[in-house]
Amino acid sequence: MLTTTNDTFTVELAGDSIWGYAGSSTVEVRSITVETYDDEDMQDYKSISVAHNSTWEIYTDSGFEAAVSDKLGYSVVFTEQGMQEDGTASMEN
Repeated sequence: MLTTTNDTFTVELAGDSIWGYAGSSTVEVRSITVETYDDEDMQDYKSISVAHNSTWEIYTDSGFEAAVSDKLGYSVVFTEQGMQEDGTASMEN
């Protein structure tokens, strides 16, 4: 099942990214797309794509993870570094 939320909101970053992020301390989230898998191999796994106005170096920022988790109502974390792109955060629960 695929769902997209187009609610724009601002995230205050914690500033603890390990990738030397030097941009703004706030990031605008433009949309969140959640793909939920219900098959036996991936029970209740959610793949999450977050469109934002920043670079991939926000990867590992705990403030970003917390804000997206709060918006969705469940805990999410970043996926691996190689899946991050400027303007899009790859996350999962």
